[in-house]
Amino acid sequence: MESIYHYFPKIRECVQDFCINLQSVQSLDSNDLLYTHAISEHKKLFLELLLSSSGEEIEKKTAELVHFTIEQEISYLFLYSELVTVARQLLGILADDHDFDHIAAVNRYFTEHENRITALYLQKFLKQLTLKNELRLSHIAMMGDKKFMIHYEYHLQWILSLIRYVQQNEFDDHYPELNPDHCEFGRWLNNATTSYLLSTSHFNVIKKLHVNLHDLAANVITYYKSSEFLPATLIHLMQRIDYYSLEIGNEIAFLNEIEESAKDPLTHLLTRRLFNKIMMNKLDISKATGREFSLLMCDLDHFKVINDTYGHVVGDVVLKHFSGILEQTLRKSDYIFRFGGEEFMVLLPTTSKAEALALAQKICDATEQSELLVEKASIRYTVSIGAISVLIDDTLPIHQDTIDRYIAQVDEKLYLAKERGRNRVE
Repeated sequence: MESIYHYFPKIRECVQDFCINLQSVQSLDSNDLLYTHAISEHKKLFLELLLSSSGEEIEKKTAELVHFTIEQEISYLFLYSELVTVARQLLGILADDHDFDHIAAVNRYFTEHENRITALYLQKFLKQLTLKNELRLSHIAMMGDKKFMIHYEYHLQWILSLIRYVQQNEFDDHYPELNPDHCEFGRWLNNATTSYLLSTSHFNVIKKLHVNLHDLAANVITYYKSSEFLPATLIHLMQRIDYYSLEIGNEIAFLNEIEESAKDPLTHLLTRRLFNKIMMNKLDISKATGREFSLLMCDLDHFKVINDTYGHVVGDVVLKHFSGILEQTLRKSDYIFRFGGEEFMVLLPTTSKAEALALAQKICDATEQSELLVEKASIRYTVSIGAISVLIDDTLPIHQDTIDRYIAQVDEKLYLAKERGRNRVE
């Protein structure tokens, strides 16, 4: 240790010359540090550590530097690269000066700093990571309607169990589920039946992030159980896991927003605003694969009479009742939209015209046979349905006019069903 004091001036010079320098264009008028100010303070603490001359001072300055680095969210990689840069520069100077007697001591000096910093950084980082995930859980717990965030809640609990495993330092087999298909969150991903969400880019991104996260977690467990792990590697893996976890949360939040805007508040079916997006996607798939799909347009017969006779509140009950018939009769993969008023549109993926007509007839029959009791009144109603199949030529461009053309075609079929007596399929 004594010999290193001789190199303190050169260490100071190396830190000043080769550590990043950022100048803020804004004055600091609050207790919250701008990142540029944080980097400057970090450099000061870093230099104080390297110029510490006693074991007690080194321990104190190491704790101050690591605490500040984590609090200001300065990455471990940044801290490590600074240490390596200074060490390499100093060793280069010694080599140029043919000062070979103390190269081993200088190298050992920086290696010991690296080991202390890394061990303490891992310990404090895991504590901070625990607090961050507990805070995320508390925010979800306060939500009135969690929707898909309930699944993210399960995911965060899994993350916390992984952190606890790394913290316990026992290398046993009581680690969280590593198979992405078997954890609580993975089971939801694989069994989700909300068809309009399954086709979104957000859902697909979540699946990829989740698989990658579990792959990293498996590496964490394997590496950790080897009992020969380096804290730096664990820091890198756990930081990456935290990144994937946060991205999953962001994508889940997007799904929540889609769910909020996509559902009709009365019937809880999809709204017309989502129809164009899903229709465009299905047209692209049809064009690429040559597979047809079908559309049904449903309109309740004499619905105005129901409203005039029983009032709009009962009319709303009838609309909800018919929505239930659609959901019970159709398949999980089918998309059901409240298109406006008493009109409903159904998109049937990979469904031929004959299959669509059969499904439409089932809807007609179920509606005619149903009885709705509202305020001691027995209400019976029927529905007319138009049906078309869609198979787009792979040479034709797809745009909004294409969608409008198919809407007009199925609307014509519905009009024909009305003209021919209602309570029928055309």
